[in-house]
Amino acid sequence: MTKKTYIYKNFERFWHWNHALLIFFLALTGFEIHGVFTIFGFENAVNWHNIAAWAFLILIVFTIFWHFVTGEWKQYIPTTRFLKAQFSYYISGIFKGAPHPTHKTIYNKFNPLQRLIYLGLKLLVIPVMVLTGFIYMFYLYPYKSIQLNGLTAIALVHTLGAFMLLTFVIAHIYLTTTGDRPLTSIKAMLTGWEVVDIDPEEERMKHLSEAINSSAAGYYRINNKGEIIDVNNTWLNMYNCNDRDKIIGQHYSKTRYDDDRSLLDNMVERALQGESFSGIPVTRRCMDDSKAHHLLSMNPVLEDDLITCIEGFILELDESMPFPEHLDHVIRDSSAGYYRIDNQGILMEVNEAWLSLYKYDSMEEVIGRHYSITRTPEEMDKLDDTFQKVLKGESITSSIAKRFCRDGSEGKHILSANPVYEGNRIVGMEGFILDISDLEF
Repeated sequence: MTKKTYIYKNFERFWHWNHALLIFFLALTGFEIHGVFTIFGFENAVNWHNIAAWAFLILIVFTIFWHFVTGEWKQYIPTTRFLKAQFSYYISGIFKGAPHPTHKTIYNKFNPLQRLIYLGLKLLVIPVMVLTGFIYMFYLYPYKSIQLNGLTAIALVHTLGAFMLLTFVIAHIYLTTTGDRPLTSIKAMLTGWEVVDIDPEEERMKHLSEAINSSAAGYYRINNKGEIIDVNNTWLNMYNCNDRDKIIGQHYSKTRYDDDRSLLDNMVERALQGESFSGIPVTRRCMDDSKAHHLLSMNPVLEDDLITCIEGFILELDESMPFPEHLDHVIRDSSAGYYRIDNQGILMEVNEAWLSLYKYDSMEEVIGRHYSITRTPEEMDKLDDTFQKVLKGESITSSIAKRFCRDGSEGKHILSANPVYEGNRIVGMEGFILDISDLEF
């Protein structure tokens, strides 16, 4: 699976191409200074070489500043993960058509071997070139600036560094031709856009993570000690909390009044034993000590077959609804259902919980089909209206909907719906559903 991604920013491309041009020009004038050929004449070659060296140094200073301001310096942190596999790929795998062991992303532009080489260039080769260049430039000028017995050793080191830089550039150019097409990587450095391989599962998880962060449903995660370890912005807004740090690390009991705490204690205890809850009406205690109501889902999180924490979603309850005081708590084997629809109404993604609620066996049965398969004709107008509102930029929360399942049965759920953006353009709708089929309002 591939995806076109904006990898290289404007300044990144600017310094990359100017670095390349300056390195070639410095090599050209440097070889003439060494008497390999004559193009500019010795004196002109020296002057042009010095001017290019200063331009190279100024560009390096600005590039270092840009790396630290933007955080791009993290791209060069060395790692041994996949290093052996990457080395093996360049030695033999590349000639056998083997798959690339790493995948490029905007946050991980370099493979582990590139990281080591680029870091070596920036911390060793280029500083040595700059230092020896300064010695060359200011040797006995103006009088006693730098006093040495001779420049033979300096010349050898400077020339060796030049050959190392040229070797790197040549190898770099060669490796850019080893992609799917010879000019793909060069085109990417010209435009900023590159077609990269992506893991379908990783992409699904990315969409789910983005949906959680921007959803009208509040998301939370609690560890097995009862401490809140993650919430999204919607959760913070619902609890009237303007500082995430004030709630992270706090015990979940802080979110309830004393009279309501025993219910949550019981649910947490049972969830940590493997049970899942969905559509449970509860009363919350906000950070400003106000009271509000929401529907709660809670699910165990397993790591290596061990329950390490619990997580779930909360959806605001419309205060105009009669809030039930006594309910049989419904235990379910599912979490909140997630869906994503494009701007033509085509289902692009759902999770396992959504499939379970609609009684489908696999994603292939629904992906690529219109959302009308999820409603009876009587309910379609309501969903169409929601869809049109979301495509205009609205977010829908706590909408009660009736779903039409694959086997012809019907169910009831709370629906959240949010616009999906690409840049400034709305390209679809996504959200969550929580089952409330057994609840009476």
